[in-house]
Order: sequence, then C-alpha cells, then structure tokens
Amino acid sequence: MINYTLKQLYSFEAVVRLTSFTKASKELNITQPAVYMQIQQLTKNIGSDLVNIKGKTISPTFIGKKLYQTCIEVIAKLEQTRLDIEQTLDPEAGHLQIAVATTTNSFVSRVLAKFKKDYPNMTFYLEVTNRKSLLDKLTNNETDLVIMGEPPSDMPLVTQPFMENPLIAIAHPEHPLLKNKRNTIKALNKETLITREQGSGTRITIERITGMHFNSDIEINSNEAIIEAVQAGLGIGFVSKHTVKLELENGIIKQLNADKFPITRHWYVVHHAKNQLSPMATRFKEFIVENSTLH
Repeated sequence: MINYTLKQLYSFEAVVRLTSFTKASKELNITQPAVYMQIQQLTKNIGSDLVNIKGKTISPTFIGKKLYQTCIEVIAKLEQTRLDIEQTLDPEAGHLQIAVATTTNSFVSRVLAKFKKDYPNMTFYLEVTNRKSLLDKLTNNETDLVIMGEPPSDMPLVTQPFMENPLIAIAHPEHPLLKNKRNTIKALNKETLITREQGSGTRITIERITGMHFNSDIEINSNEAIIEAVQAGLGIGFVSKHTVKLELENGIIKQLNADKFPITRHWYVVHHAKNQLSPMATRFKEFIVENSTLH
C-alpha cells in the first residue's frame, strides 16, 4: 500500500508548480530542507522517482505527472471544504442553502434581500422547486432550510409556522361568476378549473378541504403560468393570495367569492431533525420568523 501525508502532497504540488524548492518553501512557510525532506519521504513511500533535478531545473517524472494531477484535485477539494467550513461557522459571512416552494418565492426573495443588507458578506443559493423535490431534499438532507406549505407528518422534521398563506379562487375580470355574492363548490365544478400538477401542496390542500376533484385537462406547474391562463380567460385558478397581490390591486384578475375559500393555511420553515443548523442558517430562520409580516 502506498502511504503519503497531506504535508507531502502539498510540498510536492508546490515544488512542481513553482519548479523550485526555494519558492515552494516560501509559499508553504517552511524551510527548504523541510520541503526537500517531504519530497524524499514521498518518493520513498511511492517507490519511484517523482521529480527530475538538473541544476536549477525541476520537472516531474512520468509518475510524478500523474501524482501532480491528483494533488491538484485533492488540494482544490480540501481548500474548498476549508472555505465552506469557515463561511459556515462565521455568522457574519456564512453560506446558506435554501430550497423553497414556488408559492413562497416572492416572499422569501424579499426577506433574503433584507437579510443580505444586515449580513453583506454572507452568500446563499436559492432553489425554487415543487413539493416533491422539497421532500426529496429533506429526506436526503441536501439543504439547510426548506420553506414550504404544510410539512409531512411522517418525516423526522423540525417545523415552525411563520406566516398565514390564504389560498383563493381567481377569475378573469369579466367572468360571469363574479356577479354572484357567493358561489358553491358545485358551481365551481361546472367550470374549467386550472390547478397545479398532481402532488402539489396547493392542489392536495384544496382537494382535501373542499372535496373538489380537478378533472380538467389543464394542469400547470407554476403559479405564474396559472395567473396568465386565468388572465387569458381559460378558466378558474387557485393560488396563494400573496402571489397575486399586484394583479388584484391592478384589476388584472379578480378574487372569486366561493364556499370554503379562502383556505387559510401556513408557510413553514423546515429542516431535517438530524441537521444541525449552521450559525447563519439559525440566524436566517429567526430572521424570517421575525419578518413574517412582510407580504
């Protein structure tokens, strides 16, 4: 078995890249004899010459070239991991991985913008996706925090509701049902109903609470597209009221009065129970709860 230490790999990579023991020692902040010793030990452990030395010229051997490529990859990975850990542990400059449901995107983006002003050195990756993908990420512990509708009860999760999320029925401004003070679920079922895809949290909630069964051929996987379809007069849509605030204010669409609507549920900030939150993730979780009045 070939054995080598990280010190040996760092020394070898520096010597080959800089073509000098002296330059390598200065970069690594150790003595030149120490660098030379590391290379000698590495050569002995591998059992083959790794560098050719002719005067002041240093170049890798055939095996040395192979090892050098590996050193580049290993050191790059180690340095990236070091940076990730430092950023994660530094509450002023940590990195945050967030996955959010499409219905929460506009709200979370506004909160992130405000949070970024308080912590300008922090970085984040925001992924907007559907419920199935969010559940997969929670199962595999692939993200720091998830912002979503009602979390599943059969997973080991830490959940905290932070904001009401009313689901409403929307229609084209000239839709005849708008003339009614109240519309029954039976009346809605006679219309073309536009909803999210199978498995969507919005769709599951509406079907469970109203007993409606969406049987139209129109299924759309984004709230923006549902709003556009309603604006085009394709049918009745169902969305979070937070996602259509501007459209309602400008009269582009209208909220339809109907039995059991609006359906009031909540948004939750969620993470896996085994996931120990970084300082930055903890701060953002507290921040989003404190700023849940932003809508």
